[in-house]
Amino acid sequence: MPVVLRSVDVVLQNSTPELLTLEGFSLLRGVWGPPGPPRRGDVVEKQSSAKWQNQSIAEGVGAQGYLRLGSTKGYVEISWNLPFFDAGSLQHAVITPPRLKARVDLNRETLDFVVMRVTLSPREESK
Repeated sequence: MPVVLRSVDVVLQNSTPELLTLEGFSLLRGVWGPPGPPRRGDVVEKQSSAKWQNQSIAEGVGAQGYLRLGSTKGYVEISWNLPFFDAGSLQHAVITPPRLKARVDLNRETLDFVVMRVTLSPREESK
C-alpha cells in the first residue's frame, strides 16, 4: 500500500435548493483517494454534501485538480493546488454563477493534509 505524502480533501456542502451534477473533473498531479475517482453524472443532492480526495503518493509530486458541477443557475468550478515542496502555499479557487455564492474554509492543522470545505448557498438578491 503506497504512503500518502500530501492530500487535499474537498468537501462540498450544497446548502442550496439546486441539484448539482458532476460535469467534469481532472487531476493534474496525484491520484484520486478513497472512495476512488468521481464519475461524470454523479449528483450532489440539494441540502447534502459530497467528498473527494486527491493524494500525492510519489516523492516530489503535489496534489492538484479541479471539479466542475452543473446546476440550473450555471456551473460551479472548484480547483486546488497543494505543491509538494511548499505545502504551506496551497492555492484554491471557487467560481460560482451570479445567483450562487461560495464560502471556503480550510483546515490546515497539518500543512501536508488539507481539508477544503466549500459551502454553496444562494446569493441574496439586492433590492
